[in-house]
Amino acid sequence: MAHLFLAIAFIVSAALSAVAYFVLKTPYDPALLMLATLTGCISLVALCFSNVLDRQSKLRKQLELKNEQQRILLEHDSSALMLLDKYFNLELLNIHHASIAKFQNNSSSDNLLVNIWRDNVPEETRKLIRQTLSDKRTWRGELRFGDLHKDEYIAATITPILDDDGELSRIAICAEDISEHKAIVDRLFIREHYNVLTGLPNRHFALRALQSSIKDVESADHGFILIHIDLDRIRYINDSLGHQVVDKIFIETSERLRRSVHDDQILAHLGADEFLIILNTENCTNEAEILAETLLDRCREPFYINHHEVNISASLGLCKYPDDGADGAILMRRAEAAMFNAKEKGGDRFSFFEEGMSSETERRLEMENHLRHAIERDEFKLYYQPVIDLASNKLRGVEVLLRWQNVELNNPGPDQFIAVAEQSGLIVGIGKWVLEHACKQIVTWSQAGMPPLSVAVNISAKQFIDGDIVENVRYALLQSGLPASQLELEITEGLLINDTPEIRDTFAQLKALGIHLSLDDFGTGYASLSYLKRYPFDTLKIDRSFVHDIDKCNDSVTLTNAIIAMGHSFNMTVIAEGVENLHQRRILRERHCDMVQGFLYSPPLPADQFVAWAKRYAEMQISQHV
Repeated sequence: MAHLFLAIAFIVSAALSAVAYFVLKTPYDPALLMLATLTGCISLVALCFSNVLDRQSKLRKQLELKNEQQRILLEHDSSALMLLDKYFNLELLNIHHASIAKFQNNSSSDNLLVNIWRDNVPEETRKLIRQTLSDKRTWRGELRFGDLHKDEYIAATITPILDDDGELSRIAICAEDISEHKAIVDRLFIREHYNVLTGLPNRHFALRALQSSIKDVESADHGFILIHIDLDRIRYINDSLGHQVVDKIFIETSERLRRSVHDDQILAHLGADEFLIILNTENCTNEAEILAETLLDRCREPFYINHHEVNISASLGLCKYPDDGADGAILMRRAEAAMFNAKEKGGDRFSFFEEGMSSETERRLEMENHLRHAIERDEFKLYYQPVIDLASNKLRGVEVLLRWQNVELNNPGPDQFIAVAEQSGLIVGIGKWVLEHACKQIVTWSQAGMPPLSVAVNISAKQFIDGDIVENVRYALLQSGLPASQLELEITEGLLINDTPEIRDTFAQLKALGIHLSLDDFGTGYASLSYLKRYPFDTLKIDRSFVHDIDKCNDSVTLTNAIIAMGHSFNMTVIAEGVENLHQRRILRERHCDMVQGFLYSPPLPADQFVAWAKRYAEMQISQHV
């Protein structure tokens, strides 16, 4: 370039000098004129050349800056970019991109892409990509790369670049590292589809697998069998030994069940103490029965946990597809219904589903759903049955009984809904509601002029253990203003089987509040003399099953007499339930029973009717002696 400018300067200067000397007739020496002209032209050309070089330098710097900016953008872009020729030879690659750097290892940049392509992408995928590019279409998909230690994933977009004739000239590849996203998705999938404690598939996964099994065999002539497993007595173990022991039982049980099923059979942990097994289509009814017996044997084996030997059993329900249902959710409900049937027969056995079982299970679920809203819908009502002092015939107190007014379920009785409330855990909230409203009612009656009455409220074992019964009692007394001495908690014997320091401490805290404790339905459960001695009961209630035939059966008289004597020996007040006639009352009075309640005096009554009854009874006591 410099030589060209110099040549131009010489030619221009020579031309100008010739014109000046021959045309303009200048008097100057031609050599000096040529030298002067040449010097001026060279200076002028040098100035122009300098400007050109300066502009080129600025353009070069701008280009370098733009290249640097593009390099930074490429290296920090979420995607790695590659440009290949039509023969898949690498032309351009942002080699410093983090996604590419992962795969460099010991490979050079020249053969990096070739190595990645050959070593990690399956041949069938490579053929599919080539075919897509040959069809002049863009291929999008995920490519997996990995080794023994870790898998890496890339989301790739491979686009053909066509020339003016529409032929493939180059290939552009955009690759994004999605390994972290895949890891998160995998963790979410595991969390959503597997039980965290046991690592087994959960209910959601089991239902999907069940639907898949149905789809696989719906066009075939055969079906498969479903087994629902529920461990027996887990609630009692949890109450006595704690949830940590129960969790270890679940883990060990899952391992025992896993060893009992084949790889092609699906084992799931539905939650808590429930498991599910989906047998394959090759298993017949006889094989299912053999497996069920094996599973029962596995569950019967002792568990040795934290120096405790724990013995449990299981209840199994079996149903068949398509005989017992054509839908996964229906099959699971019917297998559960069969399991409940086995449990109601005492547990430690299995039952096949039969018509009629599901209706009871569905009714129980429906009842549970209604129970959840019973308080907010004001469906619960408290009824009161009087407790009479046998010596003076005076009204001393009432027992509170819960009634549920639900028209849709035809007003279920306590024998129906209390069990459901206990199994679902709803009894804790319901019991708190009963306690608070019963205390308020007694105070309301006292303020209206009725004599002070004691009020007996039934407390279930689950409410006693799972609920904060001490705090609930303290709150009910504080809110209502009822003296603690007028409140009596009736506790069933089933609670006493879980004889733990925590339960005894709760009893002590309740007594410290000043309330009375009553042992309800004595003689029908697990209570023994040691429990009467160990726990600070104030009252012993004789169950109605001992009283109803006391006027006809001498054995009942003997048993009742023994219970009264036992209660008095522990300085307890003895109350007999279910007194229906004068003969029964006379026998109990002769045996020095302290108080009675029953239909002889009054059935349980709502609050307004009880007030009217109490007024009539008081007037009767004034006018005559019974």
